[in-house]
Amino acid sequence: MNRNKRLLAVVTMAVTSLSAQLAVAAPAPPVDLGPNKSVRPNSAAIRTSVGPLLGWELGISSTVFGPLTFSEAAGLADALGLATIEGDSRQKVSPQIDKNLDFQLQPDGIAAVKARLAELRLKMVAYRVESIPSDESSATKLFAFAKELGVQMIITSATPGSLPTVDKLAGDNGVRVAIAIDGDPKTVMSAIENAGPHVGVAVDFGNWIEQGIKPVDGLALIKDRLMAVRLRDRNVLGLNGRDVPLGTGVAEVQKFLVEVAKQEPPPQEDPSKCVNCSRPYGGTKPLFIALDVDPWQVVIATQPQPGTSRGAFAELWQQADDFERVVRPAMGYRIEQDAKLIPITPTDRIPADVKQKIEAALPKEALVTPKAPRKLLIVDVAPAGAYYHDTAAHANFAIQKMAETTGAYQAIFSNDLNNLKYPKILDYDAVFMNSGDGEVFSDPEVLSGLIRFVHEGGGLAGLHGASYASMDVPEFGELIGAQSGPHRTETATLKVDDPNSPLTRQFAGSPLTADLGGKGFVYTDEFYHFLPNGPYSRNKLHVLISIDAEKTDLSPWRVRPDKDYGLVWIKSYGKGRVFNCAMGHTPTLFETPALAQMMLGAIQFVLGDLPADTTPSALLTMK
Repeated sequence: MNRNKRLLAVVTMAVTSLSAQLAVAAPAPPVDLGPNKSVRPNSAAIRTSVGPLLGWELGISSTVFGPLTFSEAAGLADALGLATIEGDSRQKVSPQIDKNLDFQLQPDGIAAVKARLAELRLKMVAYRVESIPSDESSATKLFAFAKELGVQMIITSATPGSLPTVDKLAGDNGVRVAIAIDGDPKTVMSAIENAGPHVGVAVDFGNWIEQGIKPVDGLALIKDRLMAVRLRDRNVLGLNGRDVPLGTGVAEVQKFLVEVAKQEPPPQEDPSKCVNCSRPYGGTKPLFIALDVDPWQVVIATQPQPGTSRGAFAELWQQADDFERVVRPAMGYRIEQDAKLIPITPTDRIPADVKQKIEAALPKEALVTPKAPRKLLIVDVAPAGAYYHDTAAHANFAIQKMAETTGAYQAIFSNDLNNLKYPKILDYDAVFMNSGDGEVFSDPEVLSGLIRFVHEGGGLAGLHGASYASMDVPEFGELIGAQSGPHRTETATLKVDDPNSPLTRQFAGSPLTADLGGKGFVYTDEFYHFLPNGPYSRNKLHVLISIDAEKTDLSPWRVRPDKDYGLVWIKSYGKGRVFNCAMGHTPTLFETPALAQMMLGAIQFVLGDLPADTTPSALLTMK
């Protein structure tokens, strides 16, 4: 779907959803989350994945749509694919509740706001007020109100009169305070110099640029006090500029975000003690980022009005897309710093009897003699927010043993993603992604290095969770052949789609396939059911193994109308070679001789030593 059609579809869903939802009176306090009325598209988008990785929450101010109420703005924030919003004390709650969203709101009004947030799976991360009440009683009510709504930060336009009192209330309630900078940053920074860590600042890019301040220069003054930022980019410094797409103007948004990423907490744990390496060592530094539009330059509407080209919704949608582009270097910086500290999954956690089963099943000789000494780089990093596969240890053990026994290659294990940058990646003949999922390829240099490497003649092998690496980066999905899809551990009948491939010909005489005449086998694993609108397609891939739809109950998986669930494939990519095996959630893969031999064949294929037909399966059936 192209961008315009996708935008129209989302706007239509949003407006339809709003019409239905706002016709209902405010509900009573829910016992649970209640019905899911979210229309948020693409859960794998970068606009939401920055949260687990960096602690950054991307959203909008609820006042960005002008006269709309908080409830209406919340629906549009959800339709923009955003999971967070900033509330405002001056805004009405909803068309049915003509009360301001402030600490004087009655319990039924508070319940309605909470219910609205719950049904949209939306978080009110920030809450803006003109000022924090000077009397402690009212200030206490404000903080209690914010805490009740799950607010993490109160943004105030005025520096509080008694910072020690505010600092204490912030600490007691777990709600930080960010003072909006509306002028020279030095003034606010001087006022909060002795405040505790619960007090910081909020900045507005548009405001700074109009005053002639470059955001990166302003960041140097406020340092680690930054808690919230409103993003806008303009073509020139000063009052005579105009808004431009994020990353194309004087704001230097990309550079700003990288500098903020460098403020992330340093490692706090001993990397050698890492058990589940998908978590960050140093934690994250919370930051609320609000997309913003200039109300003088756009029509405040969910859709363009007659005689205008764009509305606020379209502008914000474009900004969200632009944000996903400019934030990637910052995400990449964080991932690369973590990856340097996350060790390759050790094999000493594998029980001795399992190691014996794996060693007994592994092939003892190379399938073909290597044309030259080969180096295989194995990566199993699972950055913050990813699912860590414990069976990465079993694959590492098998890959190392096959290297030692067959002499087909040298196995080099490293999670340093700088190895994938060009030209460093040329030190290797192929890369093996061992269930490394999550935001692995956020850094454009890392991804472009791998893509160029394969396109110019290198190899890439992926095992199990590898297709879930950077699901928000479509270029990687196109490279490896698939991305997201529902999955669970189940038993299915698999068929060998190409029994003549050098990677699969051993199945014909294997005990594994004896019951099905060498053409298939019954197997238990966590099978991915790749979506029909993703990159998986027999028009692009030479499928080796797939789920046999005629012999497997697929009623729980109405994912693809064609019932085509490929699990193992190879493909050509430029001059290079790609292999992917979506199986491997259990140790059984390397405990089964026929499958273990397939994995050795895959390694020799991507290394460039084992020739194999990569003609897309759909083209083979046309011959």
